Amino acid sequence: MPKLSSPQAFEFCDGGTCGDAKPSGDNKHVSCPPSDTCGKGGCYCQLFKRKKKGATDDTPWDVAHTDSKGQTKYRPDDLEYKCFCVKPTLDAELTVDDVKYTVRYQLCTCGTCSLDVIPVLGAKTHDEVKCSGTCEGDCKCTLFRLQVAGKAGFDPKNAKWERVAKADTQVKPEDNYSYRCFCLK
Repeated sequence: MPKLSSPQAFEFCDGGTCGDAKPSGDNKHVSCPPSDTCGKGGCYCQLFKRKKKGATDDTPWDVAHTDSKGQTKYRPDDLEYKCFCVKPTLDAELTVDDVKYTVRYQLCTCGTCSLDVIPVLGAKTHDEVKCSGTCEGDCKCTLFRLQVAGKAGFDPKNAKWERVAKADTQVKPEDNYSYRCFCLK
């Protein structure tokens, strides 16, 4: 079983497989191709990376950082890439009668729920992201983010998915985070 640098953010999915990471036609970006065997029960193919130099089987895989357009720069001379079939661990805190509980969101099949990039024009032109589309039944398309880099002291072992917004709510993405939409009950 591969080792991930963010073990609190993902679980491996049994039986699901992903293809090899594929560079874009211009070799500027890299992504995971669609998979017929990974996609059930909230599983999906997530792109991971690690440094080539000195990597062993025990070297953990980091979540590949995406830019505001959801793309990952392709640096084949420095990094190796791998797609793993994973399920996000989506926990939240709930307080009832002054007692705090950790609860887990229930994942649904994604349907057409997807991450959209919206250019915002003005004095400072920038991109914002939002989730749109539908989920099966009464499930809701919801935006989450995962910290994948940071200032000194950032430790990926502590990285957890954070709920950001409901569907159709635009958010300006922050550096050092990857954003993704999930269908939830």
